[in-house]
Amino acid sequence: MSKCYICEYEISPDNLYKEHIILNSIGGRLKSSSLICNECAPHFDAIDAALGKQLNTIGLVLDIKRDRYKNPYTKAKIVNTGEEVSLISGGKIAPIKPTIDVRYDEDNIYLSVSTRDENQMKEVLKGLKRKHSWIDVQEMMSNAIKRQEFIDSSIKYQLTFGGDEAFRAICKMATSFYIYKGGERNNISHLIPYIRDGQLNNTVWHYHPENITNYNLENIEVLHSLFVVGNPSEKILYAYIELFSTLKFLVLLSDAYTGKEYQEFYSFDVIGQKIRDKVIEISLTRDEVLKVIQLRENNLQQIQNSLRCLFKTINNKQIYESFSKEVENVIENFFKDIPQDTVFTKEMTSELTIECTDKIAALLHDKGFFNQE
Repeated sequence: MSKCYICEYEISPDNLYKEHIILNSIGGRLKSSSLICNECAPHFDAIDAALGKQLNTIGLVLDIKRDRYKNPYTKAKIVNTGEEVSLISGGKIAPIKPTIDVRYDEDNIYLSVSTRDENQMKEVLKGLKRKHSWIDVQEMMSNAIKRQEFIDSSIKYQLTFGGDEAFRAICKMATSFYIYKGGERNNISHLIPYIRDGQLNNTVWHYHPENITNYNLENIEVLHSLFVVGNPSEKILYAYIELFSTLKFLVLLSDAYTGKEYQEFYSFDVIGQKIRDKVIEISLTRDEVLKVIQLRENNLQQIQNSLRCLFKTINNKQIYESFSKEVENVIENFFKDIPQDTVFTKEMTSELTIECTDKIAALLHDKGFFNQE
């Protein structure tokens, strides 16, 4: 029977809790029921929520999958117009408020409703039905048209990283992974008051070494990675953590480590939803680890460079998905009215190819791939 590494009480079916080592809110899949009991777990809700809130926008534009719940929408602004909009899954935008247009003439009532998504549409129609009993919510939902268009403007939204609560959540990731992979509690027990109550400083800091690049723009890959190293000869136990291949942290787990040689690694592609066997080459001396943690140097330039790479990946993903979706629609519409037993001729192949090519060309033009005179 395992013990909760926070309170050291045995974990039983009565106090079982499934701990996401990497937060579910940022697409983490690594989890265990042998780490923290359900009585200790609520103590960490605030720090996990703080980190999840900071990283929600990245998860939103990447349209990552969670075990439960969806990424909440966030506010953004269209730079050219200053209009506030909702940033939704996949980096798309939608109006913050639904638009409702009801027009009358002598014999008819005309109703036009535009909403962010189907759920909002259903709620709006239910509200309108209380005033207009003739509205058939189900029929109108069935006849609703999904529209997508490109805007000729950049979108501005706020990203914030760091702070005490977020750093404590990062530290909890490191300690949970260490214990999950067979580490000894006595080597990290001094960190528990910090994780739980914030009673310790200089434990986590940004760390962006130039020799570590964890992007794969060609394959559109974004990783969450955990790497823990124990070096008894230098009496150092530390963790290196990457979230979305972008935000990178060093965690000092112990500067008095006397355990065995220890090295464990985990990497998960949040887009492809696959565990990766790619290992980060990192080997730090005691002095190097302590320098990062104690000096807490400004890493703003390195963070900005990592974000640029991330948004190139996001842009590539959005372009690929736009092309795939539009081509899929062309093919679906092409075959919609063709009987199933029709022989597919060379002429039909040519016609379908031209339609797909025209659609891709239009998308390339809309996204600015062609210079205009």
